[in-house]
Formats: sequence, structure tokens, C-alpha cells
Amino acid sequence: ALPALFFRRGGPANRVPTLDLEAIMSGNDAGEMKIGVRTARDLSWKDGLDAFTCTECGRCKDACPTFLTGKPLALKWVFDSLKQHLLAQREAIVAGGDAALPPLIGGVIAPETLWACTTCGYCEAACPIELEHLPRFYRMRQHQVLMEGAFPHELKAVFNAYDVQSNPWGLPADTRGNWADGLGVPVVQTPEDAHALDYLFYVGSAESFDPRAQKIAVAFVKILRYAGIRFGILGARETSTGECVRRAGNEMLFQQLARALVATLNGLGVTRIVTCDPHAFNTLKNEYPEFGGRYEVVHHTQLIASLIAEGRVRVNRAFERVIYHEPCYLGRHNGEYEAPRAIIAHLTRDAPLEFELSREKSMCCGAGGARMWMDEKIGRRINVARVEQALPKQPSVIATACPYCATMMLDGAKALGREPELATRDIAELVADALTADRSPVRETPPA
Repeated sequence: ALPALFFRRGGPANRVPTLDLEAIMSGNDAGEMKIGVRTARDLSWKDGLDAFTCTECGRCKDACPTFLTGKPLALKWVFDSLKQHLLAQREAIVAGGDAALPPLIGGVIAPETLWACTTCGYCEAACPIELEHLPRFYRMRQHQVLMEGAFPHELKAVFNAYDVQSNPWGLPADTRGNWADGLGVPVVQTPEDAHALDYLFYVGSAESFDPRAQKIAVAFVKILRYAGIRFGILGARETSTGECVRRAGNEMLFQQLARALVATLNGLGVTRIVTCDPHAFNTLKNEYPEFGGRYEVVHHTQLIASLIAEGRVRVNRAFERVIYHEPCYLGRHNGEYEAPRAIIAHLTRDAPLEFELSREKSMCCGAGGARMWMDEKIGRRINVARVEQALPKQPSVIATACPYCATMMLDGAKALGREPELATRDIAELVADALTADRSPVRETPPA
């Protein structure tokens, strides 16, 4: 355990290992191009050390959305399978060279195990000796997608849609800003426009195209205007961050999308970004610097919480029995647990409710890791199980802070026949509904 702790990567689990695609392509003169992990020889020595170091305590399963819903994935099981495989193939591994090794996916790790992962990161956070999981699965997915062309069939349409229209629905890219028609939202056209803003509002694909998520964007615009925040959007010039396809293993498409968006943002001189999407928040903040995109990025709950604390946003205590579902890419992956709860505390007449599995132990809604776009054919649906976990608390509202969580919680409530009496609302929607009418918007110094 001590060597495993000492040699842990030290970096957060919220970043995907980057492929140097140019070097890979230029180094293909020998006739063999290698991407990701195919056999045990492609694993790092730390991957092997982790497999033998696992104490088999089972903590990785306590809130794992796949394990709790009957899917064939738990970090403990993955490590055990790898350990047995490494022992069985030790002679071929030591021999190196041309010694044949079987592929890991299909023999050692089932395809359904690889693609069941929501990348929520609970297993890594729960491990008492910080064994690592996500980078290895990311590298396995990269090989399956880019080398084998072996991935869930639903992702083919998703990849094509992102490639052609920069959104998973494949809707026309030039309609990306249509959600704001009639709202008078400024569209940033020049560096001068961007310089005049407090924040660029990066809307993201969900709030641009999904009717349910568009309501979140509209509510957030109402809050920004109430507080006197100078903001604008990119409209049709906004493109996807590529977060979804990256976690699905399509690193080539991700880098294409990332470089395009960075070129747009940098060309306009954007420095401060606010977004309602934790996945975009994580990618813009933690992954884009590697591609030349360095911005101050805040999540909408962080901004709203600061505006309430400063008195620039005032709300009524308009709600009761509100329970908060934690977005994995806001909480566990980026450590923001307090801002959403601080907002809810200002909105409720009673004490906010908590899931039994909350904060660091919160269970994923099931949408992460591109699972939003894949059928759930094994076990129970993760979003239904998550909504069921709320029911003993008898909430009237499940509050979220992610457009994908909002959709998953709504679908879960409908599947259980609990909608509409159990509302699923983004925090921005709750705040917009509770804004007081006794204060006009005041232009003040932008929050730090």
C-alpha cells in the first residue's frame, strides 16, 4: 500500500490522459500504430502494482452506480481480473518482444464492463489507498474506439453528430443560439464585445438544444439580469467542448472540437466564463489549458452563491422539502459541495434534505462517461435507483446543478410514477422563481 500511495499520479481523476496524436501519426513509419491499452504489455507498471495492492475491502462498491444497479463493474472485480491475468501471462510478459498476449477487452475485462463506467470517480475517492481506475479505462476506451472500432452502436450516431454539427443531437449548428430568441441576450461578435463583459455565458449543447435544459439557461439569464451582470453568449459560434466524446474514447474528435472552441474563445479574447454544465466546467477549467485555453471558469451555482452573499440577488423562502442531488463533475471531481447547498438554504422554509449517499459518497445519476447516450440493458436503471433513494426523505423537489442530471432525475421520477408531485428543478430555476420584487437590478463591481 505504501508504494502505491507514494507513486499515485497525484493529479485529479477529472482529466483524461491526452494522446499526442501528431507524434502517433508521424511515428507510424514502422507500420504499427499503437493507441491506448490493448494487452497487458500496454499497461503501466503502476497499473500492475495497483492490481496486486488492492486490499479487497469493497469500499469501491458502496456507492458505485454500476454495482448498486446490477452491472458487471466494480473496481475490486477489475483489479482481481487483472491480477489473475498478469499471473497467468507472467512468462509472456517477462519475455517481451513478440511474445503473444491476448487482448484485455473481451477476455479479461468484458466489453459491457468497460462501457458500464459512468466515470463518476466514486471508486477512486472511496479507496483507502487511492488506487487508480479511470485513466486505465479511458486508455482502454481510446484503443477500442480509435484502433478497433469496437464500441456501443449508439455511439456511432453520437460521434457523427458531434463531428458534423458539434452537438449529440445532430441538430443544425447554426441554431445553437435560437433558445435565446426574444430574450435580448447579447451575442459576442468582437473582442471589444468580450472585453465589455463580466462573464461569457458558455451555454453548452444540452441547454442549447434540449427543451428541458433550455429552461435552465433562460432561468440563469433572468438571474444574471437581476444582478446586473454584464454577460453575453457566442450564439451560433459556440461549439461543443467535446467532453462527452473524450470520455467515450474518441480522443481524435475531442481534440478537433477542443482546438476549434479554443480558437474561437482566444480569438475573441475571452477571459472569464460561467456555465451551468459541470461537464463543460470541468473540461474548460481542467483540460483546456493543455490546448492553449486558459480561462477563469466558474459554475453557475458558485456565481449565484456569491451574488446572494453580496446582496445582489435576493430571494424568498419559497420552497419546502428540497433534496439536492450532487453532480459528480461538480462535487467529487471539482470539490464544490457548499455553493449549491448555500443557495438552497436561502430558498427553503425548512432545513434542506440530504440523500443518504451524498457529498463525497453521492451516487451518479447515470449520465456521465457518455452513458447518457447508451441504452441501459443490464440491471436496473441508475437514474431510477437514484430517485428511489430520495423517496424515504419525502421531498417535494429534487434540486440539481447539471442539465444532464436534471433530465435523468426527471426521467427517473416519471418511470416511478412520481412526476409531477416530485419536481426536478435546477438550482437556477428555483432561484429565478424565488427572486424578490422589492429590489431593482443594481450595477455594482463584478464579484471577484
